[in-house]
Amino acid sequence: MFNFSIKVDGRAAAGLLQQIELCSELQISNLEIDDDVGGQPIVELTGAELERYRSLLIEHHKKIVLLNGSKPAIDYDYYKKLLTKALQLQAEHIKIPAIGQEADEEVETEALCRLVQAAKAYGIGLVVENDSSTTLSDDRGVTAFYGRMKDGNTGIVFNPLEFVRRKAHPFFHVYYSSKLKGDIRFLRVNDGLFADGRPVLPGQGNAEVKELASILLKRSYRGYFSFTPYMEEKTDEAGYRSMLDSFKKMLKEL
Repeated sequence: MFNFSIKVDGRAAAGLLQQIELCSELQISNLEIDDDVGGQPIVELTGAELERYRSLLIEHHKKIVLLNGSKPAIDYDYYKKLLTKALQLQAEHIKIPAIGQEADEEVETEALCRLVQAAKAYGIGLVVENDSSTTLSDDRGVTAFYGRMKDGNTGIVFNPLEFVRRKAHPFFHVYYSSKLKGDIRFLRVNDGLFADGRPVLPGQGNAEVKELASILLKRSYRGYFSFTPYMEEKTDEAGYRSMLDSFKKMLKEL
């Protein structure tokens, strides 16, 4: 009924096997990983190493639903390699980071269109995420950037805490008026305070996570509720359990 995904903190579990094992302990099947699991770049994995990773995923009934890219969209050669590896690992989405967006708009738009077409050929979705420290800090910035790449296999990672850090209400100010409602593929389950941006457990801050989850589910949301190590002191198994328990309590109250 609900699709949960998790990005494991590398300090708690460095390698892919350790991350898979933590996901199993938390009873979550959907995994989010960086492009350098255990310090080893995905794009540099050999055929044998890829096969070992793929076997681990199969053996433990896990799926990579989000692979985080680390290069700007204009680095096509990097993404071409990453797409090839992602296909072999059966990854669902690749996230283009909110970096390097100072590139010439025409050049960047051309690169985005090329990248979108390549991803479509591989059957892999491309997503972008709002980030308070970049040009994708608000709905206007995200809409403008995303508008240059929007396609049938693209989507949005909606991060409430990053909007809170800009002192914007994620539900009432952003989601409610956004043109991207139907493009959300991942909702970050996090929270924080307007006063200082300090992260807190879901439901204890100003991120309006309950309202966001409620409206998305009413719109037949089939995307992921994503759990990430956004709280420095809660990066171990117990920390993730506290986040999960807080959110599950919200869902039961809807």
